Amino acid sequence: MPHSLFDALKPRSARATLAAIGLIASSLLMGALSAGSYFLTEQRLNDDKRALWQQVRQHLGPPVGRALWVYDLPGLDAVLRAELGGSVLGLAVVDNLGAVVAQQGLVLPVGGGTVPVDAEVLVMDIPVVEKRHLGRIHVAWSDANLRQTLRVTLWLALAQLVAVNLVLLTVVWVGVDRLIFKRVYRLQRALDLAASREDASDIVALPVSAANEFSAITRSINTITTRLGEELDAGRESEEEARMALANMQSAQEGLVQAEKMASLGRLVAGVAHELNTPIGNIVMVASAQQEVARELVQAAASGSLTRTALAAMVDRIGEGAGLMLVSSRRAADLIQNFKQVAVDQTTDQLRDFDLARQMAEVLSVITHVVAKTPIHLVQQLEPGISMHSYPGPLGQVLTNLVMNAVNHGFNGTQPGTITVTCAREGERACITVTDDGIGISPENIGKIFDPFFTTKLGQGGTGLGLHISHNMVYGPLGGRMTVQSTPGVATTFTVRLPCVAPGSDRN
Repeated sequence: MPHSLFDALKPRSARATLAAIGLIASSLLMGALSAGSYFLTEQRLNDDKRALWQQVRQHLGPPVGRALWVYDLPGLDAVLRAELGGSVLGLAVVDNLGAVVAQQGLVLPVGGGTVPVDAEVLVMDIPVVEKRHLGRIHVAWSDANLRQTLRVTLWLALAQLVAVNLVLLTVVWVGVDRLIFKRVYRLQRALDLAASREDASDIVALPVSAANEFSAITRSINTITTRLGEELDAGRESEEEARMALANMQSAQEGLVQAEKMASLGRLVAGVAHELNTPIGNIVMVASAQQEVARELVQAAASGSLTRTALAAMVDRIGEGAGLMLVSSRRAADLIQNFKQVAVDQTTDQLRDFDLARQMAEVLSVITHVVAKTPIHLVQQLEPGISMHSYPGPLGQVLTNLVMNAVNHGFNGTQPGTITVTCAREGERACITVTDDGIGISPENIGKIFDPFFTTKLGQGGTGLGLHISHNMVYGPLGGRMTVQSTPGVATTFTVRLPCVAPGSDRN
């Protein structure tokens, strides 16, 4: 709020700013002079008050003491009346027993009266006569005249302040405007005109008048506009070169991004091929064994040596082999189905319903062979039943990139460790984490890891696009957020929070 008020009161032009500075400076100067004048006047009036009071004491003390000693009441009244006037509003003589002996002017509180709010009661002792204390004199004293003088001084200072500010404002607003700002406005219009030209030939030099400060500024402006004209032509060529370079860079980046996507798909193909080796090998081995059993059965039947026991044993072997072939073929079919779904998802970016834990398990199943070749242990902690209506393709690519990034950058190739992949529901969102206990990310690099082409393994197969693509997919079609926390030598955690219903879906 204070900043808004200050911005609202801040002058909007140089002329207003100069006027405000002048007013503030003159106000401070006149205020200081007025305060000094007021202080000096107050000091002088206080000195006058003390001198006047001392004079009253000298006038009243001895005469009142003599009159009271001889109990000359008429003389006492005459002395009191003589002091009335000016600051003295009333007087009362009180003996040493507290009784009022004489009183003139305003009735004082000691005699049962009151004094105005702008007055005060001053008390002085009657001089001692023959070593006897006779009493006191009460004086009703008013400083109204002194305060009026101070008020006049204050109002005069304020009037001077207003008059000086008005004169200064007139000088600044009218005189300075004619002498300075109108010339500045002309120079500004000339600069705007020069800046609006597109060709150097359109820029015209400003005329130089008398030899003064503005002439020097005009010559400087002419120099600047001349150089501006020269830079226009050079800038136009540089702009065209920069535009072509940007187009080439964007084309190269798109090619690298596409290559990264194809590399991800290639990893899926390699993973499926590796995983299919086991069930297909089992099928081939069992099929060979079944062929041998069939040959034995034919030979036994032809020779007439086939017994019931031998036939039962061969049937058991055939059934056991058929079971093994069925299990292996189902495993191969599941792998192929997972690959088909993951491959379709990563190449089409279709929006569909899916179970998050199942989808993540399918993606991880086709890259486990990469982790299996290392001393790294992959742990899956996937909460079931999280229904998603989103893009499984981008999600799978993000998960693949995060796990492969942990494998390639979190460990030193032969260093053992653990990669933990989790998913859990957080209200209307799903939280996915990929944590590794590897070497971590240095503080100077953690702010750059999502930048395109940033990699710590340049020339070793790293393109620097994996995390950049993942970041764009999370913040783009998936509509989520991605954060990273890393403690070097301890652990690194990538956290992805996604809405269960992707933005732009017809369910929003």
